[in-house]
Amino acid sequence: MKRRIGIVGCGVIGSQLARSIQEEFAKKAKLVALCDLEEEKARQLSRRFSISPSICSINELIGKSDLIIESASANIAAEVAEECLKRGRDVLIMSSGGLFGREDILELAEQKNSHLYIPSGALAGLDGAKAAGLGKIFSVVLISRKPPRGLEGAPYILENKIDLFKIKEETTIFEGDVQQAEKAFPRNINIAAGISLALGSCDMTVRIITSPQFKTNSHQLILKGEFGELTVETNNLPSPDNPKTSYLAALSAVATLKDILGYVQVGT
Repeated sequence: MKRRIGIVGCGVIGSQLARSIQEEFAKKAKLVALCDLEEEKARQLSRRFSISPSICSINELIGKSDLIIESASANIAAEVAEECLKRGRDVLIMSSGGLFGREDILELAEQKNSHLYIPSGALAGLDGAKAAGLGKIFSVVLISRKPPRGLEGAPYILENKIDLFKIKEETTIFEGDVQQAEKAFPRNINIAAGISLALGSCDMTVRIITSPQFKTNSHQLILKGEFGELTVETNNLPSPDNPKTSYLAALSAVATLKDILGYVQVGT
């Protein structure tokens, strides 16, 4: 029987997933519903396909679907995850930053015998981090390098009146723990949240560096524990459809869906 899939958020990642469901995974899944705060986005995406999915509210979408995919915003990620799990649905959350500090949602998945899927997104190495987290962890450092435009509007930038465009050389503008990073850069916290979820309870240092010379977003994870040391770095090119979205994050979403629908899973 085909999995009935509903997508909340019809931007770059939602569109990529919809296309993959209709083309690559058509024998195993059916796109039954779409939802977006901007309804016209959902309608535009729906018109791309010969079999048009329903355009409906989140509540209606959950009722129509076996698997719900959130690719909208960290602002609604927890709400979507919680409602799906309460109703016994499986859910894939792209905006993992929205689950930060919500251990109750992780527990709810087990209570309701439902699955909560969180893709790796724009950072490689979460499989190794997850395995390492079964032993003792000594230190975790996440270093994110972003061009100034990628940090515009963040609360930390506004509160400290930092003029990003006066920065002329590589500058560390933030260093703190993951809780501080979540408050300072809520739109940039997905990667740190993913690491935190993979490792469980741990102390993590988040460092954010900017420079006008940076043309892409890069993320470096340095993990030390009784297993040894793990260092992973990704230099992400933007999606061809939207420069604000990492292409790797979109591909990660499709790869996770492939694992969910498939019979063979490679990696920890």
